[in-house]
Amino acid sequence: MIEEAGLTVSGSKFSCCVPALDIVGNVVSLGGRNISKQKINKIQNWPRPTTKNEFGGFLGLCAYVRMFIKDFSQFAAPLRRLKREDVPWQWDEKCEETFKKLRKIVGKEITLKTLNYEKGSGKIKLAIDSSYIAAGAVLMQEYEDGKDSPVLYESVTFS
Repeated sequence: MIEEAGLTVSGSKFSCCVPALDIVGNVVSLGGRNISKQKINKIQNWPRPTTKNEFGGFLGLCAYVRMFIKDFSQFAAPLRRLKREDVPWQWDEKCEETFKKLRKIVGKEITLKTLNYEKGSGKIKLAIDSSYIAAGAVLMQEYEDGKDSPVLYESVTFS
């Protein structure tokens, strides 16, 4: 059937009937999505940045996992200002504190559920909040236990 569709499968990359798959840095299973251990380790072991370029790499990697982190933009705001070209590179205590907290948060076991679209499944809810510096949202679904489980977090800072 695969040949008929004009597809090829690499034996070393093929997995069948496994409980979870690592897909582009996310571990996907029936229970939902998690950040892969490799990505967590990379963020947690990232050395303190000493240049804007090093810092850009760290912030880019964190932005990749932002959907797992509630209020990411507001939380990372003290660091994001350093990316601006009109701001000189100066790593202060606030930057160091935020850097350490961000590495710690990414290390926590965070599972985002998968939306269940079947008839009779739990309600889908969207919660939105904002402040003077940022806005955030969480998409959730109510599950059998009556609790709302996050499906996706999103946030943005205001310039």
